[in-house]
Amino acid sequence: MVNSVKNSNLSEVSIIRPILVVLLVFYHAFAPFGGVWAPIEGYPEIKAYWWLDKLSFAFLLEMFVFISGYVCGFQVKINGDRKLSAANLIWGKFKRLMVPCIVFSFLYIILFQSINQPIYKTAYDLVNGVGHMWFLPMLYWCFIGVWAVEKLHINPKWALLLFAICSVFSFLSLPLRLGGAMYYMPFFFLGYLIQRFDIRLERFYTLKHSVLLAIAFCVLFTTLTLLREQFFVRGGTIIGFKVVRLVLLKLMQIIYSLCGLMMTFCIVGYTERIMKRSTPQWLLNVGSLCFGVYLLQQFVLVGLYEYTNLPNIAGCYWLPWIGFIITLLCSVSLSALLVKTRIGCFLIG
Repeated sequence: MVNSVKNSNLSEVSIIRPILVVLLVFYHAFAPFGGVWAPIEGYPEIKAYWWLDKLSFAFLLEMFVFISGYVCGFQVKINGDRKLSAANLIWGKFKRLMVPCIVFSFLYIILFQSINQPIYKTAYDLVNGVGHMWFLPMLYWCFIGVWAVEKLHINPKWALLLFAICSVFSFLSLPLRLGGAMYYMPFFFLGYLIQRFDIRLERFYTLKHSVLLAIAFCVLFTTLTLLREQFFVRGGTIIGFKVVRLVLLKLMQIIYSLCGLMMTFCIVGYTERIMKRSTPQWLLNVGSLCFGVYLLQQFVLVGLYEYTNLPNIAGCYWLPWIGFIITLLCSVSLSALLVKTRIGCFLIG
């Protein structure tokens, strides 16, 4: 899978991004069964749905962050250091990430939360990201991290090691999503380095590697997920044991999510290699709507689950599937309509 520098589109990203958005909607549709959202009153615990929710989330956000760094590194590679300027990475990404975060967080507060709180608290919530918008300020810090590494001329190997160490200690509570950025930064920086220094991965895109990674992911995800659940239950009272436990929890998550990330990239790369076809235009069009779908999908799902009678009508077994389909269709349609407007194009285009 060779990317021409004359083409600003990365075909592998064009394929992976829509897959991740579908997984995101699926994950949130099953969130009441996975312990992520509050369970729906009267619904029993469905263990199969718990596993589906955990599986859909296994490497979801790590891959999102990785391809963001991957695209950033590609842009720097083909456009030079001007892509690393403060105007591009600080102000440009502020407009791309933080402005939508503030706007949609405000809408989320108005629609689903109480506005009867001090103004300073609301202002902090808007910048911090409300609901699923937490991801945007976290990702913004990742871009700032790359900018700092480049401007300070830190050796990329040492920077990656530092980010990896920070990742396992990301359970620390830090303001403005800095704790989340600590966890995701090595994924972002790894994607950035692969494209920034033109590291060729084509030789790894084989059927053998795809199968081996898929098997490894299944084994690691199942085993480490069960172990993590045991760690959550057991807890501890001595501070040293608490820290070790939290570090191990993060380390296990990093291991299986990294394996899932590698598996996905390898399978997509191998598929592209054997098909030898350019990315279809319809897929590029869908990809352009992904950011809008991300921003809108939780509004639709929360509305369906908490403000309609759908949970009672559908029942516990059908609700997440119906919610998933309705939310995906509505989010794509709304996103397509929004990008046709001036404000919508600015926010999600």
